[in-house]
Amino acid sequence: MRNICVGKYTRIRKDVARRLFKEGKTIYLTPSNVAASDSNMWIKPCAISNRSERDFDDIVNNYEFYNCCYELGYYTNFWINEEEE
Repeated sequence: MRNICVGKYTRIRKDVARRLFKEGKTIYLTPSNVAASDSNMWIKPCAISNRSERDFDDIVNNYEFYNCCYELGYYTNFWINEEEE
């Protein structure tokens, strides 16, 4: 995987996102053809955390079902916000 940094967001792998989610960090989700950016007026990164008491895989599967398609990409990219740390 390429290291991609867009503004304050850095892309991470799914296993790293799962570990950080369990630690209580906020993870941001986007479809695979969309970069995480707060300046995009149509698609914003979706923030998830373990405060909702839901499983990481359930959240990701629901996100992919409702938000991923042939135009935006079929899988999820995971991002962290460097400014929050």
